[in-house]
Amino acid sequence: MLIEYKNHKIFAFSDTHGLNERLDIPKDADILICAGDCCKDIGHDDEIDSKYKSFLDWYSCLDAKLRIFVPGNHELFLELNPEEATKMTPSSIVLLEDSGIEFDGISFYGAVCRPWMFKKSENTVPAGVDFLITHGPSRGHLDKNTGCQRLREIIEESKPKYHIFGHIHEEGGKIESTETTTYYNVSMCNQLRSYYPLKDHCEYSSWLVKKIEGDIKESWTYDLSDEAKDKCLLSLRKNLINEMVLSHQADYIEIVREFNDCLRNALREMYDRAHRVYQDTIKHHDDGEKIVVKACLYLGKGYPVLHPVQEGNRQQLWEVLCDGGWNELYEGGISQLILTHGAYADSFEDFTGMNISSANKIDGFDPELTKDLKLTDQFHHLYNHTDFALTDFIYVRDFYSEINVEIKKRVQDENK
Repeated sequence: MLIEYKNHKIFAFSDTHGLNERLDIPKDADILICAGDCCKDIGHDDEIDSKYKSFLDWYSCLDAKLRIFVPGNHELFLELNPEEATKMTPSSIVLLEDSGIEFDGISFYGAVCRPWMFKKSENTVPAGVDFLITHGPSRGHLDKNTGCQRLREIIEESKPKYHIFGHIHEEGGKIESTETTTYYNVSMCNQLRSYYPLKDHCEYSSWLVKKIEGDIKESWTYDLSDEAKDKCLLSLRKNLINEMVLSHQADYIEIVREFNDCLRNALREMYDRAHRVYQDTIKHHDDGEKIVVKACLYLGKGYPVLHPVQEGNRQQLWEVLCDGGWNELYEGGISQLILTHGAYADSFEDFTGMNISSANKIDGFDPELTKDLKLTDQFHHLYNHTDFALTDFIYVRDFYSEINVEIKKRVQDENK
């Protein structure tokens, strides 16, 4: 994954598992970060050192001003022979093991977490470090609920600007942000299993997207047996298209503006209708009943004809993307509004997140271009937390909502 920071282009990756040669590293990336598991699955003991050396030979030859390496659980050689492994590592590679480095005004710190922190780290993660790098994820952030709780506590205390990690292959290529830290899962394992080489490192290749889309539709139609590969295809397609759009985002900003306005209007209509349903429902029921109104907003089922990427089978691909089995986080739609006793007092601005100063700060967008858009939390959900590419949803002007009412008896206090 490519990150632009302080006039540097930083390419971060992990979990190549011996498929390092398949990586498509941008030519203009001048800082490389490897977050571990770049060796193949370990077999016999006599293979461990040779596989580690093979990775070092490959990594040290890459063209970059700085090459950082934070080992993963597959770099077993570092656990078995730490002193020898350190000696083997060439000076052109910066090995970070509970240690840090500063380069051209950017601070990096690598903490041992492969995939969890089994022992107390000798060093403390510096407060406000630019890049914290570990192999394993912290608990609750792109971790499939398997991350390290202690690492989470360290991050919440030290507040790094970026956390770079891998290990959880299914979350590879995804980004998640909090008020203080942006989390990047840079695992490449699933992407590299289905190898689609880019031609001449061009920023966008229509032939490649069409090839991937063909494989997606074929799998969706005939074979859903390899879920990891299917997810890989969606993620790879999304990243390719988004890279193209964001590199020319000034040309798309009016389209984004129109989508954002339509989304906000659809949310307002759903919000108002849900509240009317809730108020009408509670009028006809007594205090012994609990009323829950759940409203969900979805992207329209009819795919727009106007689209710069998709061609003949756009509707079929849209059905793939909207299918809950492919985009799990879309099962509840773009947005969910749940109304129960006391909840209906929340304002529309609170619901959409439009009264939050950071509401339009979405990774990948130029904040100067989007400062007047007030992009909602729902836009953020679509862009950062699903496998929809930007051009998939920003052309949609049709939305639909579903509102369900649930009525059940309140549980009485046992003492009454």
